[in-house]
Amino acid sequence: MKKSCVFVVLCMLIATVASAQTSTSPQGGAAIYTGAAVCTSTSFPSGTITTGTLPPPCTTASGNGQWFTVMTASLKASQTTDVFISPSLITGLYTNTQVKGNTTTATSQTASASGSVAVRVLLDCTTCAGPGLAQLSDVKYAAAAQPDPNAHGVVFDARVQQLTATLGSVITTTCLTALTNTCTPEVIDLILATSSAHTFNFILLNVGATGTNSNSVGHSITVQARLDVGQVCTTGSTPITCTNSVNTSTDSSSSIAAALFGLGSLTVTPVHLAPDFSF
Repeated sequence: MKKSCVFVVLCMLIATVASAQTSTSPQGGAAIYTGAAVCTSTSFPSGTITTGTLPPPCTTASGNGQWFTVMTASLKASQTTDVFISPSLITGLYTNTQVKGNTTTATSQTASASGSVAVRVLLDCTTCAGPGLAQLSDVKYAAAAQPDPNAHGVVFDARVQQLTATLGSVITTTCLTALTNTCTPEVIDLILATSSAHTFNFILLNVGATGTNSNSVGHSITVQARLDVGQVCTTGSTPITCTNSVNTSTDSSSSIAAALFGLGSLTVTPVHLAPDFSF
């Protein structure tokens, strides 16, 4: 049953052909994203999905979350102006944790899975990947929108799920035959922490009439999303490798995680803030 659930969820998450529509005018710009981008933990249950269709991993070789381009809009500006950028994005996270008791010791087990989707807005990006594609090269841009001037990303969706249990051998023959209750209580503890935004207003200050693009285009506004997941499993206080099966026959802990973004829209509006406005 669990494998069937994983299969259904993953089929919903598998990336479709990316599609983005854009529009530009002196009054602003807009874009629509109609595809999907998905990533998963590096270890994933075998047999839950057709070989060759697994989504890419969520992290780079250095362990950082992977950036994907969502959409790009163009903006014409006749003079120096400020710009409000409002991306909206459907995001999703999948987490699965499992722990098992054993027949030898009453050691607790912990399995945790985490996932997040962060968004950044870049001005005049010259090396950004196409819509729905991973950013495999270094990104070069003129500026990143406030309140994220360092392009680290604003969290649109985040979840931490942690399951801890002490099961199995805590019920012993001694405690079952004793006249008084000497059984150690079995313990199950679930922690789930989430946060979400799904839309956010970014601001670029003092954007000139001409950017790195040609004068006929003006500026480009690129929205990128960072998909990231993590896994941690322990026995007692000792870290162990998480298994990648949701129904393992051993007493090991398992953890699975996936993150995605789907339909999105973007509006770009030129404004004139007070000359002395600053962050």
